[in-house]
Amino acid sequence: MSNVALQPQGGRSVRARVSLAVAAALALGLSACSASPEPTPSPTVTVGPAALVEEAARILEANGLYSGRDWSAQRDALIEAGAAAESLEEAHELIAAATSDAGGRHSRFLPAEEREASYAEAPSDPPTVEATQGGTVTITVSAIGHDGQLAAEYARAGVEGLVALADAETCGFVVDLRGNWGGNAFPMLGAVSPLFDTSDVAGFVDRDGTHGTITVTTESATSADGYELHFDSEVDIDKSVFAGRPIAVLQDFYTASAAEMVLTAFTGQSNVMTFGEKSNGLATGVDGFMLADGSEILLTTSRYTDRTGAVMPEPIQPDVSVLTADVPAAAHDWLAEQCAAA
Repeated sequence: MSNVALQPQGGRSVRARVSLAVAAALALGLSACSASPEPTPSPTVTVGPAALVEEAARILEANGLYSGRDWSAQRDALIEAGAAAESLEEAHELIAAATSDAGGRHSRFLPAEEREASYAEAPSDPPTVEATQGGTVTITVSAIGHDGQLAAEYARAGVEGLVALADAETCGFVVDLRGNWGGNAFPMLGAVSPLFDTSDVAGFVDRDGTHGTITVTTESATSADGYELHFDSEVDIDKSVFAGRPIAVLQDFYTASAAEMVLTAFTGQSNVMTFGEKSNGLATGVDGFMLADGSEILLTTSRYTDRTGAVMPEPIQPDVSVLTADVPAAAHDWLAEQCAAA
C-alpha cells in the first residue's frame, strides 16, 4: 500500500502503503497517495520485450491485490504474448493491460519517460488555514505529490497554521478535502494532526490479510511498513484548544486516494461529521515496482482500514449528503449547533 515513493531499491520503490503516485494519478485523472521523489535516472540496461513482460508478470502475480488467488493462467498467457512481442512498445501495452487486471483502476504502468515527467510535475502547494465564520478555523488540504523536505514543510504549515488560529474561543474546525485528488497521505495527515484524538488513526490490509497501522502525532506520521515522515514544528501546541471541538470534514467525488486516507483517519472519531458527496472510491494503497528498462508498475496491493481495523468502503459516503455548492453552509450550521449545545 504505497504512499511514498522513495529511491527504488531492489527493483521496488519503498512506499508506505497509502496510494499511488499523485503525478501519475493526476495524469490518469485519478489520484494517489504516494510521494514523488526526484526520479532516479532510467537504467541503461538493454532488455528484450519477452524478458520485460516476464519480469512484469512475476511481479503482478506476486503482489497484485486482485491476483492473490490462482493467477497462473493469466501469468502464462501474458508471458506467451510477451514472447511474440516485437518491440518494447508492444511489451508496454501488454504490461499496462495486465497491471489493470491485477491491480484494478488504482494501478498504472508508466514507461520510463512518462514516469520521470509525471514525477517532475507533481504538486506541492501547502495547505491553507484561515479563520472562518462562527468562530471556526478551516484547513484546506491540498494535493501533494512529494516526499522529504517538501512533505515535511507541508505538514508543518498545517500544524503551525492551526496552532496560530485556534484558541479557547474557537468553536470548531473544518477540514476541506474537496477537489483533493491525492498524492502523499503522510504530509496531509501530519497537517491535520492536532485535530486527531488518538495517534493510531488508520491502517491497511493486504491481500493475505496482514494488517498494518498508520500512526500520526504532531511531530511525525509513520507506517507499520517502515515509512517515516518527521516534521517537528517549533510552535507550542495547546492541546486544550483542540480537544473535544467538533470537526466538519468536507468531501466530494474528487476526494480520492491519499485524501480518502485522511477521510479514513477521521472515521470513528466521536466529534466528527462528514459532509458532501461520495468520494472517488480509491481507498487502496499502491506500491511501485521498477522494471529493467526504467519503467514502473504502480500496483494496488492493499485496502485502507479505519482505526478499528475495519476495511473502508469504496467509495466513502458522507454522514450528510449535500451538493458541493451547499457543503460549507451545511457544515457551519452543524458546527454552530454543536457549539450552542456545548
